[in-house]
Amino acid sequence: MTDRSVVQGRIPFAIQEAFIETPFERRFQGAVRNVWVNRSWQVISAVPGSGKSTGLADLYLGSGAYKDRAGKTYQPLIVIRAPKNNAGEQALGLALSAAMGWVRPMAWNVRRILIVEEMARISVECIIIDDAHDLTTDHLRLIKELTDNLAAPPYMRRVGLGFVAAHGGDVVPLQDVFKTPVTFWQQFYERMDTEHPFRAIDGHTLQEVRDILTAFEDLYRSQLPDLQLRRWGKEIYGWLTNSILDLDRTHRVTMGHLTRFVTSALHRAYNQGATDVNAQILQETADLMIYRRDDLFHIGGDTDSEEQPPAQEVG
Repeated sequence: MTDRSVVQGRIPFAIQEAFIETPFERRFQGAVRNVWVNRSWQVISAVPGSGKSTGLADLYLGSGAYKDRAGKTYQPLIVIRAPKNNAGEQALGLALSAAMGWVRPMAWNVRRILIVEEMARISVECIIIDDAHDLTTDHLRLIKELTDNLAAPPYMRRVGLGFVAAHGGDVVPLQDVFKTPVTFWQQFYERMDTEHPFRAIDGHTLQEVRDILTAFEDLYRSQLPDLQLRRWGKEIYGWLTNSILDLDRTHRVTMGHLTRFVTSALHRAYNQGATDVNAQILQETADLMIYRRDDLFHIGGDTDSEEQPPAQEVG
């Protein structure tokens, strides 16, 4: 899609990066706070694109961490991402060290001991691991070692542990691993939350989609002053729960799909000089996301021959 805003004498369309506290985020952050407050161990999962990583970033920013003038650090919440393509425990240890701002070089056998001391020093209360479905057995063994040592004398510090993972279908991430009938995994599973060791956070309902569209209206009002997205809530919800996008037939909408749909439609409307979206723009956006997303797009020398998909009725 060609950006014609400069030709029209308007500044380019600007995508807003503001965090929206959606119903999913309230559910998700509530589950993470439960892990933190109760010092429990839980697996918290949601379908890809729900907004898990965004929610963790927002939660960390509000965690109250600080470093005073005397150099004393208080960091109750540690948020890391599981190492990718690295099965070794050292990769996880380095990720934990970096999250604490503790990057001094040292031998791994020394670091693995001092990590516990550093966590106690900065008053860690909870560790959250994003993309936990990528954790290996070596990673999990190190996690148990570190948290066991932290809970033992002289530190006596029990910490919450949240495994944030992507799930698909009825498969619960890490459940089969933790319930393996081997002594180590029995010990690990014994530490999991008594009532709800595995939680799945659902996406957005139709009413929730409407409320989020109202928030998008406020964000983009300066660029499209007559914007009325909420009235299209039912149609947008229907498109985004199409089986091509809603692979697990949840009948819920992810924030990733909703954000891409809205920004794409608003970009189109803005480039056309409109001050609101219309049925044709929304239908074109839906067609692109659902039916034409995998089409091969050719980039050639004739930029004036851009074709738009045919308009269809909304509904």
